[in-house]
Amino acid sequence: MALKKKATNSEKAALEQASVSDHRGGFVGDDGLFYPHGDAVPQDGSVIPVADGVFWARMPLPWSLDHINVYLFDEGDSWAVVDTGSMGKRGIAAWEALEKGFLGGKPVARVIGTHLHPDHIGLAGWLSERFDASLTMTALEYMTATNLWMGGTKDVPEHEIQFMFQAGVSRQFEPMMRSARFDNYRKGVHQLPAQYIRIEDGSDLKLGGRRWRVVVGRGHSPEHACLSCLDEPLFISGDQVLPNITSNVSVHAREPQANPLAHWIASLDRMREIPGDPLVLPSHGRVFRGLAARLDALIDGHLRKLEALHAHCSELRTPVETFPALFRRKVSGMDFYLALGEALAHLHLLETLSLVSRTYDGDVNRFMACGAFEADEILARTKALPGVMLRSLSDIY
Repeated sequence: MALKKKATNSEKAALEQASVSDHRGGFVGDDGLFYPHGDAVPQDGSVIPVADGVFWARMPLPWSLDHINVYLFDEGDSWAVVDTGSMGKRGIAAWEALEKGFLGGKPVARVIGTHLHPDHIGLAGWLSERFDASLTMTALEYMTATNLWMGGTKDVPEHEIQFMFQAGVSRQFEPMMRSARFDNYRKGVHQLPAQYIRIEDGSDLKLGGRRWRVVVGRGHSPEHACLSCLDEPLFISGDQVLPNITSNVSVHAREPQANPLAHWIASLDRMREIPGDPLVLPSHGRVFRGLAARLDALIDGHLRKLEALHAHCSELRTPVETFPALFRRKVSGMDFYLALGEALAHLHLLETLSLVSRTYDGDVNRFMACGAFEADEILARTKALPGVMLRSLSDIY
């Protein structure tokens, strides 16, 4: 709940701009989650207060997922922001609108990036240059982002092409694949500052006059930083916990034997230890309550997919041939690449648990089910895999 105090000028401005700024429009959705602001979301140039001195804004994205939530913290003489949106004219225009209006002449002094994806840190470097703001991230996210940005090239690397073929993509698409560019990350992310402030699991931050503790999740990205407030029930979940969708969990060509779904499921299970029923501030969708129920639903959803995939692999399947077991609709375009990475992630976890076996004919990998799928054992077996579990949250709270 918001703390009660005299509203600042910034807060008064936010109340005037926001179409809904209290909980009177709240409701429980079909998913069982409580949405305290109802259907209200921030419009262009406006914000919605979610707690005293904490404001929810939205940045437009040029993709099918058309927005990202960013959170602004009133630091008195400046602002801190969690995540930024992707680089591009629309995102810059949205920030300029906030600067002219809601920011009230105060600079952005601190940028905190939850993880490396363009929608989250695409304008971190731009904000840093514009306001001389510092950047705070985990090391693996910063280093991986820097590597991807520096590694952007005109031509698609050969290992990326072969990765797709080995997953069952038809070679008839080779000319199209080779004609594509390999610099999309660089297009969506302004160059990051040469220096950053490192945070890691258990680190403490001060934001908006509150103490926050870093809770790392893995699987969607290598070292995703969530922020759990120690002074009131607030939880910035980034992409780790979203209300209506589940984040993509993919195997990529740069680490072709990765097992990200094991890390993802274990991270979600670990977050069941977060105390109370915090107000969850996600990167996409609406602010909500019901963290425990949402964690259960996310884990259960992947367990059901694993079971369906195991059944589907009663005969040899390439990763591409597993799509019907995992996805309800036909996938194409960029969604095809994401779906392929996710199919591999599910196959790799089953393989690690000795529930599918792999054959490679020198050209394509194929997988076939082996052993009995015991649904009630999968979570425990996944958490027992070497290197998967992080320390208990009870050790950092």
